[in-house]
Amino acid sequence: MCGVFLLSVAVQWNDPDPHLWMPIYGLAAALAGMAAAGRLPLWPNAAALGVFLALFALWAPSLVGARHEAFESFHMLAPEDEAPREAGGLALCALWSAVQTLAARKR
Repeated sequence: MCGVFLLSVAVQWNDPDPHLWMPIYGLAAALAGMAAAGRLPLWPNAAALGVFLALFALWAPSLVGARHEAFESFHMLAPEDEAPREAGGLALCALWSAVQTLAARKR
């Protein structure tokens, strides 16, 4: 997952607002990298989960009525596709942070 999130950071270079999305995906990558290295801290993962869920709540309405074409290509086909795609990215960040938070809590 660290690699997936690092790829997400890289593709933000041509995004209209990379200053927002690069740190978000960078945080997810850093936490996934720490987990891969055997360090799975509870509180940073739990805090990231809270941030990702809050941001997802802001972007989730863009998924309602989103064009299905937004998710069929790596290329941005229309400007209105950005928000639902970022909502999907936030959902992935939140899901992975939840997995890591639960794993850290079990430790």
